[in-house]
Amino acid sequence: MNDKVVWFCCFSILAAGMVFGISIDSSEMTLDTLSKVFSVVSGLGTLIAVIIAVSALSTWKKQFSHNERFQAFKELEEIAFECIGSVEGYWGVFKDEYFPANTACFYQDHNEAKSKYSDLFWKSKEYYRVKVDFVQSLLSEAELKSFEYTYSQFDTKIHNILNHIVISYGNLDGEERFQSLLEVESNIYDLKLAIKTNLREYRGC
Repeated sequence: MNDKVVWFCCFSILAAGMVFGISIDSSEMTLDTLSKVFSVVSGLGTLIAVIIAVSALSTWKKQFSHNERFQAFKELEEIAFECIGSVEGYWGVFKDEYFPANTACFYQDHNEAKSKYSDLFWKSKEYYRVKVDFVQSLLSEAELKSFEYTYSQFDTKIHNILNHIVISYGNLDGEERFQSLLEVESNIYDLKLAIKTNLREYRGC
């Protein structure tokens, strides 16, 4: 509870005690005076109870809002990493497919495996679209201006990585492909780090 509320309660009770004490010591105390004193004490007690209740409600609302926000951003981060993971899996199928011919393949059917990761990619990206819309509703106008991972921004970055993988294997060879794939790896790492940093800034930790 706020310290100011606690101090106010203490002084209110002290003041009520002083009023009550003075009334008792008075030689002219009457039933009417005593009734008024009790009315004052009762009113102060009611006021204190209201203040405490309002303070408790305010604290509860803040705690509830923080928990909801934390959970929403946590889930959005998990969805983003699931989407990135599907791209890494898709890339893994290419790696397996383009390994030396004398090396046993992990996947029996590369096209089927690519289709599986492609489906996972589109599903997780759709989950991200839905979740990020809710997450943005929890942000203030000032926070929205610095929020880096709206759906369109995330969609652009993740598609650039995916296209880079396809182009690397489809259009490039040798050292050129190697350098291009190093860039893909770097882009994936940077995206993971940036998402984690940006989303955790808004969720509170």
